Amino acid sequence: MSAVEPIIDASKIRSIINASNKNPTRNYCFVLLALHTGLRMKDLLQLKKKDLYDDEILSFLYLSSYQDPPIYLNPQMRRLINAYVESQSLDDDDYLFQSKETSEPLSRQQANRIIKQVASEHNITGLVSMHTLRKTFAYHAYRNGIAISLIQKRLGQKTLMSTKRYIGLDNLKTAKIKIDVRF
Repeated sequence: MSAVEPIIDASKIRSIINASNKNPTRNYCFVLLALHTGLRMKDLLQLKKKDLYDDEILSFLYLSSYQDPPIYLNPQMRRLINAYVESQSLDDDDYLFQSKETSEPLSRQQANRIIKQVASEHNITGLVSMHTLRKTFAYHAYRNGIAISLIQKRLGQKTLMSTKRYIGLDNLKTAKIKIDVRF
């Protein structure tokens, strides 16, 4: 099995976001929720509408394996999910990402086909899978200043070194970090 890399080019991710704003489909919602949260495929596929809603869509998801810290849904993701759920008229017990033929969640194979299709539509080349989306989440979180220890926790990895290796940071030069505390 070949290794996949994160999507480094943020403009390609923005093109997926822009397309989803015009057309909030199941496929875009699935890919963007993976990119924004770093959830494992099995956890994404098991999400039900009631996991994301109380009276309105939640800002934080408290899933059994992601309670500390819980999963943050930014306003952009909440709008996308809300538009998608409304367009599908999902009931509370419906899977968020269900098969078009049954009321069961998407299969792993179908989810991988969706990821590859969306990537292809947005000129993302090379091997693309769920790990690509998780690595992209972690890579950009790190690049935006999130501590590697928090990323490690979100990804459920045992060591900081394995997290760095997973997202491709073990080969990068360490960036100069200014820790400037002022009183």
